[in-house]
Amino acid sequence: MKRQTLQKTIILEALHRLCNHPTPAMVYEEVHKSYPSISQATVFRVLAGECDAGNAQRVYAPGCPARYEFGTRKHWHISCRVCGRVADIEMADHDADLRTGITDSNGFTVERFYVEFSGLCPECRAEAEKDNNQI
Repeated sequence: MKRQTLQKTIILEALHRLCNHPTPAMVYEEVHKSYPSISQATVFRVLAGECDAGNAQRVYAPGCPARYEFGTRKHWHISCRVCGRVADIEMADHDADLRTGITDSNGFTVERFYVEFSGLCPECRAEAEKDNNQI
């Protein structure tokens, strides 16, 4: 069992406060405001370690750096292909259906999977619609 250092506690508290799927750089900026002695490398190391331990999740968005979130609540994500914003999708009930379907169709036991949705967030969609109307 890994020990809970003060630095780890500070970084995880920042991750929890930044409930917008922050990048490691965003977590570092938040931590650095009050604790300038904590390095960017430490932030990266703690985030990676917490994901490996199952206490946090990496969230991937096409063309964007990995983002992180505190906890392991079952849900999916959608990312905006323009601005990179990531939002939660509450569809965890379908996980069991997917796992069973894959096992039934090819015999594999699914241990882990990642579903990626991308599109336009409301703000980018509104901007795109406004731009199209001006043409």
